[in-house]
Amino acid sequence: MTSVAVTSETGAAAPTTVTMGQTLKLGAKATYWDKTTGMATQAAVFHSSDTGKATIQGNVLTPVAPGETKVTATLEGRTSPEQTITVKAAE
Repeated sequence: MTSVAVTSETGAAAPTTVTMGQTLKLGAKATYWDKTTGMATQAAVFHSSDTGKATIQGNVLTPVAPGETKVTATLEGRTSPEQTITVKAAE
């Protein structure tokens, strides 16, 4: 494997916002040596840089307070680029 990226659960572009009271299901897409890609969500470990804004259990991000957090996925010793997710207050 050459890289991993944070995506939506389906492999689409990573979400950038979540509203208080909702959750986000994250995904992890791996790119392999032969340039093929595949979803590796179950094997990835997700991390939130600010657990005061959002926590992650498995691949489910739960907002805690409005603001921003940076999310990464680690797989086979490789860590994805940071994905900024903004937590918005409920209306």
